[in-house]
Amino acid sequence: MLRFVFVVAALAASLSGAAAIVGARHGDVSGQQHTVLVTSSGQDCSGTLIARDLVLTAGHCVAAGGNFSVNAGSVSIPVVRIVLHPAFRTDTYQTRRPSPDMALLKLASPVPRPLRPARLSTDKAFPPRGTVFVIAGFGEGQEGDRRIGTLRAVRLISGGTTGSIMLRLIPVPESAPAGSCTGDSGGSAYRNENGTLILHGVIAWAGGKNGRNCGVVTGIVLVALQLDWIRATAKRLGSSID
Repeated sequence: MLRFVFVVAALAASLSGAAAIVGARHGDVSGQQHTVLVTSSGQDCSGTLIARDLVLTAGHCVAAGGNFSVNAGSVSIPVVRIVLHPAFRTDTYQTRRPSPDMALLKLASPVPRPLRPARLSTDKAFPPRGTVFVIAGFGEGQEGDRRIGTLRAVRLISGGTTGSIMLRLIPVPESAPAGSCTGDSGGSAYRNENGTLILHGVIAWAGGKNGRNCGVVTGIVLVALQLDWIRATAKRLGSSID
């Protein structure tokens, strides 16, 4: 979903609500047990299963309202309740003031196996530059392709922070352009910890250069910094987070 666009001169890049993953390796299905497709009649985004009946996604994907469903393998499960992070501002991209771009989606029924909830990071420290992440989403494989719905993943590294709640992820040096793009908003940013993918962030925006919107930088909201809200809201919605 590409709803907001602005320019950050320091990056020489245009930034937008993230869409699909470009530069992904064909057949890389990292996150396939946790990352899901969030659909509605007007737009498509990605999300991460954090309880069997609860999905974490980007606030800007669902802020306008509508009827949403989560595609979980061969079934489509309706979303029965949407809770936006109370501090999320819909004018974040116009004002350039970062806010927690997050929402929780309560599902009508639990997702079937082999899908299972992701483990959430509790590490509130910003990682050093060069730390490896894996982002996953159902967006475009090539910017402008418009064909979404296939899970893709790519490895990026941390390249700095935005405000006090967001992290910028960039391609590995000397590699081809890579990152989130249309349809990847709300998708997953994992770190591999002892062989387990741990959810560290929610994809919020993407940036490109030379007239492109993707491939240079991916912005994520760090999960650990919003963990109290996530846990309290899950409890209120009757969902169990492991």
